[in-house]
Amino acid sequence: MFVLSEIDLPGAGPELTIEKITRKELASYGQKARVEAIVGSRAMAIDAASMELPALKFVQLTSAGFDGVPLEEYAAKKVLVANAGTVYSAPIAETVVYGMLQMAKRYRKNPNSHRLRLTRGYRYLTELAGKTAVILGAGSIGTEVAKRLLGFGMTIWGYDPYCSEKPEYENLFRDLSSLKKALPQADFVISTLPDNEETRGMIDEAFLSCLGPQAVFVNVGRKAVIRQEDLYAALKSGRLGGAVLDMFEVFPNPVTNRFRRLKNTIVLPGVAAISRESQQRRNDHILKNLTLAGRGEEPAYLINKEK
Repeated sequence: MFVLSEIDLPGAGPELTIEKITRKELASYGQKARVEAIVGSRAMAIDAASMELPALKFVQLTSAGFDGVPLEEYAAKKVLVANAGTVYSAPIAETVVYGMLQMAKRYRKNPNSHRLRLTRGYRYLTELAGKTAVILGAGSIGTEVAKRLLGFGMTIWGYDPYCSEKPEYENLFRDLSSLKKALPQADFVISTLPDNEETRGMIDEAFLSCLGPQAVFVNVGRKAVIRQEDLYAALKSGRLGGAVLDMFEVFPNPVTNRFRRLKNTIVLPGVAAISRESQQRRNDHILKNLTLAGRGEEPAYLINKEK
């Protein structure tokens, strides 16, 4: 199988011929008739969908997210598309816990960080134990978060209209009205939601007004789920206890981002999915899928079907 890849894929077997390419180079690539598979970002997959690639039969995304990728268009061309599945779930879950602990222990606000004289600051610090976390999206990432938070003695609720019942969640809400009734009891609300028609703009003023003033909002899901004007207003006014934010519209996140200036907000650099281990899992997953596709077998984490 002849493969164009945006990333290095060491260890490929003899059945795979892999040529590294950038997204910009793809448009002017001179051997389009040879291309049987593409490995790349959502942006590369979107570009490739409108190109004449007569031998193409498989697109492997390097991301778990696939919003914007024209899956039906690929299916009509009998081109299979797969995503990265669960390879990034563990590091993202660990980043969520890291952010929650920073908020609970008030690392940035702790008076001992700013004064030479030792103070105790009892009123600032809290524990995760006994708190309630609501996880929006009970898929792979959300469930990995839930598993870790259970170890802290937290109560875990979830929201997902589509996932089956899972033992990690004490309650699993299926509709927004039920979720909003429960939100006043939440100490942490964690979004792992994808960007789609159902979720876009879901975290708005009406949603945030359901939360108590102690609540902390954590986002490792898609940025389009949040109405950023509403979130900023809630944080700046103090109606919301705090936020840990890992997804923004511009990367790298500029120092001028206004959320950075909020004292109750931690802005993370957008690298929650990255670790040595996840990169190795990603490469192993991609090479296995390329081999399966080359043999005419169904790849793992297939997100479209042939028509």
